[in-house]
Amino acid sequence: MTATIADVAARSGVSTATVSRILSGSAPARPETRDRVIAAARELGYQPSGVARALKRRETRTLGLVVTDVTNPFYPQVVRAAEVAAHERGYGLILANGEDDPARELAHLDLLVERRVDGIVVASSAMTRHHAARLREIAVPVVLVNDPITGSGLPAITADHRLGTRLATSHLVALGHRRIGHIGAPDAHVASSQRRRGVVDGMRGIGTPVMVQGDGGVAGGAAAAAELLRAGVTGIVAYNDLTAIGALRGLGEAGARVPEDVSLIGFDDIPMAAWTDPPLTTVRQDTAALGRWAVERVLRALAGDREADRVLLVPELVIRGSTGPRS
Repeated sequence: MTATIADVAARSGVSTATVSRILSGSAPARPETRDRVIAAARELGYQPSGVARALKRRETRTLGLVVTDVTNPFYPQVVRAAEVAAHERGYGLILANGEDDPARELAHLDLLVERRVDGIVVASSAMTRHHAARLREIAVPVVLVNDPITGSGLPAITADHRLGTRLATSHLVALGHRRIGHIGAPDAHVASSQRRRGVVDGMRGIGTPVMVQGDGGVAGGAAAAAELLRAGVTGIVAYNDLTAIGALRGLGEAGARVPEDVSLIGFDDIPMAAWTDPPLTTVRQDTAALGRWAVERVLRALAGDREADRVLLVPELVIRGSTGPRS
């Protein structure tokens, strides 16, 4: 039978109120009384109710995390970093998958508030676009991850998407490529416009990139690569690594060799990028920094810091085997 606070009080000869104060550390007690209560709790195997403590303090020691699409390998990296940071600080994490569905996102927000989370991290810039006003109205702190939307009025951290694709394009130019294509993503992916601009930046003074829109995933990448190959490109900058992996497949099916015939660059540096054949040159986002900063920023907000600060991380070009000199 599970021990209760009344059992501990009876064993130690004090009131239940005294047991509660001693075990919660909310008030001082005489050393002999404290030792007696703690000894009784250990002997009986008594565990204070975390729910009751949370209700009393009006906190649950939990954070909510909403991501765009948990099946995209980029997001589990952010989730892992956030979970580690939260755990180190004594917090749990409730994960919600938005699937870029406005109704689903709103339902998740309402559920997290109903569950009385202490703060919410949103790793879904599409959600910011859909529900910016709602996010600002939530009573608990909200922090945004990888959100290039300005004017949200909320703390945010994001990689410099435009700089990332500029670095990628400049790398292709340095290798001698002049006919360069970009496989973009639908505008629902709000980083897509920034990444398109970065490709244009990298081609400035050289020419105009060939733009083809994909779907942000593997299938769209394969179809777009075939189209770019017909347009005569020798270098491709893809919206993300999933798109690049699809492009790798599409190029192979069309008989083009990578990098001998076409050089290919992705974005994100998801774990599988290093295991493609050839390994994928890509733009790395610091997912550990994204997740860690978001959690730390939520906790700062809980301590009273509600400033709408924004952090812009510098991405890194990781050169592997999918890029080479123009033949």
